[in-house]
Amino acid sequence: MHLTGTPIWCDARRRRDVCFVSSADRVGPGHGQLIATPLTLALIGAKDQLGAPVRRPFTLGTLRLELIPSGRGMGAAALHVDAGDHTVLYAGPVRTTAQPALEGADVRAADAVVVASPLAEDVELPAVPQAAERLAAWVREQAAPVIAVESAIDGLEIATWLASLGIAVAGTKVMREASLRAGMTELAPKAQVLLKLESDRAKLPAGHAVHHVNATTWPFVASDRELLAWIDQTRAKQVFVTGAGAERIVAAVGPRARLLGPPRQMSLFR
Repeated sequence: MHLTGTPIWCDARRRRDVCFVSSADRVGPGHGQLIATPLTLALIGAKDQLGAPVRRPFTLGTLRLELIPSGRGMGAAALHVDAGDHTVLYAGPVRTTAQPALEGADVRAADAVVVASPLAEDVELPAVPQAAERLAAWVREQAAPVIAVESAIDGLEIATWLASLGIAVAGTKVMREASLRAGMTELAPKAQVLLKLESDRAKLPAGHAVHHVNATTWPFVASDRELLAWIDQTRAKQVFVTGAGAERIVAAVGPRARLLGPPRQMSLFR
């Protein structure tokens, strides 16, 4: 997504001169200047880039920018842009409930808000402690458990929770590298439990049980009810929604909401 009239692209997959990165799992390689939290920059291995701490406004030309926690995962943030006569809040996915060492999504008033609804269905999500206890119980029942996740930030969150429940977790190379960049020590090299990405095609020896963790079994994102409440708090006159559940959220918000996705482009500044 491009904020027209500005040099800023958001979560762009192709190279851009200036790109805001809402979380470490939502950006392509090769960008020029990145706008992201220090932890997100560390997780994606971006060197020679200056991170922007959350809740500390700064300027880019005539624009006033502020990163606020989005709650999506480690280092994740939303971008609030104030151009003087118009404001935009670009969030990507959000999670409104706070976790240990992870804040829930902040809210800022804006004329337009862009948010993702990743859930394909409106389902009741478990609380994170409940999801962690269920996963820990499954792990303890298996002789050779493997936990497969969709992104490194999801995996690191799960490793932290399992460590708090007394379960040591090992990781594949990608997970170990992400852990080191994040300054974490939760991954134990010789642990019985293996953490891997869904995209990791490495074959496992026979006898391993695999648990696939996604947003319906672990609340990495907000439920429909939580997301709609967050949208209302922005007091936005225009709401743009992306993701698998976008049509459902647009219908619930009403006439001020629009579906945003390929191949369309929306001008958010006029």
